[in-house]
Amino acid sequence: MKLNKNTLALLLTSLILSTNSFANTPEPQSPAMNTEDPYESFNRVMFDFNMGFNDTVGLPLANAYNGVVPQPVRTGLNNVFDNLQTPLSAINCFLQGKPEDGLSEIMRFTINSTFGLFGLLDIAEPAGLTAKEEDLGQTLYHWGVWDEANYLVLPFIGPYTTRSLTGNAIDSSYDPVYNSILDVENDERSLIFFGNAFVKYTSVVKLIEDIKTQPDPYVFSRESYLQYRTNQIYDGKAPQPTLDDFNFE
Repeated sequence: MKLNKNTLALLLTSLILSTNSFANTPEPQSPAMNTEDPYESFNRVMFDFNMGFNDTVGLPLANAYNGVVPQPVRTGLNNVFDNLQTPLSAINCFLQGKPEDGLSEIMRFTINSTFGLFGLLDIAEPAGLTAKEEDLGQTLYHWGVWDEANYLVLPFIGPYTTRSLTGNAIDSSYDPVYNSILDVENDERSLIFFGNAFVKYTSVVKLIEDIKTQPDPYVFSRESYLQYRTNQIYDGKAPQPTLDDFNFE
């Protein structure tokens, strides 16, 4: 893989925008998530559907995949999918006014795509180039244009927030990996998307059994995901929640 002129132009434009327009944007002070869960009725139906799909289809497929495919191959495939998300993460680092993180992501992608055999090997992480995993959902919060998001569960693909879902949809429209680097058609993009989703699912499928043991599996899953997204938004330095922050009813 190599960065062509269009991709480099897009990344440089993002860098200029970030340093000139958003570097001085104040950190939003409002809560990142709406803990009232206004879509709970819909979410519970989708959650039950997904759990049923997991038991009847997803779990047998995941067990077969994990049982047949050797661990080094599974790790390599996961690395490839992570690597494909790095250029988009770099753009969002720039848009959040974090040019050093953006340049780090470009270096990660370049090193892993060349010396790491198209991303099969993550040799950038041991070199100190830690993945940032930024997306437009996080960028929107940093800009202060979408302070509080609602929890949402979708069939098959699971939990999102309304902000992250919207951000991902916009991200996909200009993702340089698909539009410039790989130059694939929509069908091929869909295969990559679902392949990534399946690989990620197989790595956490055992945790679903733990969720089932909770007094209210839906609430446990919701609070875990909201804390995960909040932690992403604050770059691993999220304010420590208290029991009053969450609605356990």
